[in-house]
Amino acid sequence: MVATISEVAERAGVSVKTVSRVMNNYEHISAKTREKVRLAMDELSYAPSSIARQMRLGDPQSIGMLYGDPGSGYQARLNHAVLKACSDARRYLAVELFEEHDPEWRRQVEAFLDRTKVQNLILVPPMCDSTELHKLLQERGIRTVLISPSRQISGSSSIAMDDRLAAMEMTKYFIGLGHKRIGHIAGHPGHVAALLRRQGFEEALVNAGLEVRQDFVVGAGSFFFKDALACAEKMLTAENRPTAIFASNDEMAAAVIMVANRLGISVPEELSVAGFDNTSISQTMWPELTTVAQPFEEIAREAVRLVSDDVKRDLTVSATRVLPHEILYRGSTGPAPHE
Repeated sequence: MVATISEVAERAGVSVKTVSRVMNNYEHISAKTREKVRLAMDELSYAPSSIARQMRLGDPQSIGMLYGDPGSGYQARLNHAVLKACSDARRYLAVELFEEHDPEWRRQVEAFLDRTKVQNLILVPPMCDSTELHKLLQERGIRTVLISPSRQISGSSSIAMDDRLAAMEMTKYFIGLGHKRIGHIAGHPGHVAALLRRQGFEEALVNAGLEVRQDFVVGAGSFFFKDALACAEKMLTAENRPTAIFASNDEMAAAVIMVANRLGISVPEELSVAGFDNTSISQTMWPELTTVAQPFEEIAREAVRLVSDDVKRDLTVSATRVLPHEILYRGSTGPAPHE
């Protein structure tokens, strides 16, 4: 059986990131740690895969992808979709964890590019909006396709869905069910998708002549389940609480349902809850979550297609594609309770 980098890390007693940094000759690794990692690699007969060896040849058809939080449901769905799209298109895919706040992120990205020789890169939120990262990639002559960027970058193609419109439609659905006190848990204020979803939510309320209550619009500061627990607690224990809550992603919507259950608030009889993304958690909770379905598979196929087109086209020209969404109506939403 071929050894993996995780097994090397376990044998050496270090993290996977440390093994990667030893392999890429990072300077700030002690001689003792380097020796432990190299000994573990020798003991396990660890060697890069045949795909990696081929990628080192600088195949112009190879694709790289930088990704952030690997535990995110959104990221997991997107990673799987891109991997399948590359497989279907017979393209090699190299992935690298990107942490912009890591002081050595630039060295990490350069090592990844040197190691894989990829010339085409897919960037997802939030790194698709990193000015410093784009500057580095442009200096290296790397072609990029951006997924849901906040702005168009010269020479980069982009793919997005209409987050604002999707949020408006979801909020109008709540209004159509008779809800008038509707709350919103927003995502990270630095993510354009979170801002657009909040904007769509508020526009739908204003258009319907309903008040946008600021105590019913809270920012979790992230898209994480844990952070949304406090937001849900704040709204659901307030006097004259919301009868419906629209969360900016499915993980935060799941947190709302958990808090509601703990407080004895019945979903959907007393509280309707909806999310965004249609990640796996939306169908593993009870009741199943009403949500906006992102077209992950189409996003991935389009990203791979755009990379292929980029190889042939003038990179001073940018291409943009907006993909459709779908609202999935499930058991977590229902008519407003009689009061």
